[in-house]
Amino acid sequence: MTPENFREYGIDFLYHMTHISNLASIIRYGLLSHNVAHKLNLIQSDISDSDVQNIRAGLKDKIYNRSLHEYVPLYFSPRNPMLYRRKEIQEDIVILGLDPNLLFESKIVISDGNAAAGDTLFYGSTESLHELKWEIVRAKFWNDFEDGKRVKCAEVLVPNNITPDKILRVFCYSDKHRETIISAKQGTPIKGLVKPDMYFKPDLYF
Repeated sequence: MTPENFREYGIDFLYHMTHISNLASIIRYGLLSHNVAHKLNLIQSDISDSDVQNIRAGLKDKIYNRSLHEYVPLYFSPRNPMLYRRKEIQEDIVILGLDPNLLFESKIVISDGNAAAGDTLFYGSTESLHELKWEIVRAKFWNDFEDGKRVKCAEVLVPNNITPDKILRVFCYSDKHRETIISAKQGTPIKGLVKPDMYFKPDLYF
């Protein structure tokens, strides 16, 4: 597997979503696993579902037998059920686009769906990327597919931390937090981009 193969799967970035209030800290310290970030009290606003996090806290991956909370979770597709559940605050959510070469990092784990779901399978190599159901992962909507909600949330689990230099883009819903993003970039080469199509547009009634 080489970086050129990523094009075959439509992988431009790996993605992590977070509240805008956490952005400056992430760009300064990098992305940290759930356990480390909470231990250091670096999360100002947690957009994750507490019930889901309680489930993940008790689960381990099937490759290295590590707690899911010892990994930084990334998605292949950020426009997924998790973001949909937070669509009422999506203007305050930024989506980080990370270097896909993280897939070659030591001891990463790839899941073929939500890592907390009982039916999810885990893989320890990019050679297993073909096992994922890419027609669902890349689809704009998942309800038309059997098991689509789980599969759409396929993950890349990176142990412990991801350094700031792996963050290449900050995508946002609108111009609302433009100045905050510019300030948080702190002169790094990270590019900010307003990309509403990565989010869920509000319902329009008439």
